[in-house]
Amino acid sequence: MPNTSPTLEKLGFLTVIDQPRTGLIGGYLILNQAGRPLEFHCTTPLKPNRTQEILYGNTLEPFLYGEQIAQTLLTRSKVSVSYLLTNTAAVLAVQEHIETPVFYVFEPETKRVAPITENHAEKSTNGLLPFFQEFSERDSQTNLEISEELNASLKSFGIENDHLQLNTNSETEQLQIPNVPGLDVEHWQEVKIGNRFLAIPVTDETEHQLLIDNIKHLSRTIDFAEPFTRIRLAIEETQRAA
Repeated sequence: MPNTSPTLEKLGFLTVIDQPRTGLIGGYLILNQAGRPLEFHCTTPLKPNRTQEILYGNTLEPFLYGEQIAQTLLTRSKVSVSYLLTNTAAVLAVQEHIETPVFYVFEPETKRVAPITENHAEKSTNGLLPFFQEFSERDSQTNLEISEELNASLKSFGIENDHLQLNTNSETEQLQIPNVPGLDVEHWQEVKIGNRFLAIPVTDETEHQLLIDNIKHLSRTIDFAEPFTRIRLAIEETQRAA
């Protein structure tokens, strides 16, 4: 049962970083309601062996992330948290082994938006105007969204789109938890909390609403995506010092 006193709650942020040369490294940061650190733990690099890859198949990732790494970090902690947040979908597999609600923090795709006019099209496409015109005729929208991935690709061809406005407010976009083999993602429901999207475990109606109310309260003082940057930087610093 979630804590009903938001001012006393502590939050755990857990992520896994995949470093090709060394392997998977998990980091766990516990913050108080003001966003100050109480504990930090990280694992040694973990690489699955060939036998594990064969035996676990497509369930290897949730096993490594959710059971091996996440459970190890939670066991090391001396501070109990009210909620556990992760930006790594496979970590959600740890929910089957703990009572603490596990939230998934979404990072909506950043897109660049431009009005579909001849001037913008010529400026953005260096000769790709027919594509923009066709898009405009086919779709009655007045704006064209360009993903950051596409923007980077266009740059490689000398097509600059940095003048386009960044758009991260995709409230109408259907957010979905990435598929995790063996995990029932329908157990989580996506909601917008502050300026972030979270997937919150679905329980009974009263308890689910309590989770939402409490996490909304905490969003006033904590940016739910920012602590994952702290974890990554702390892990990098730890490795440099080793």
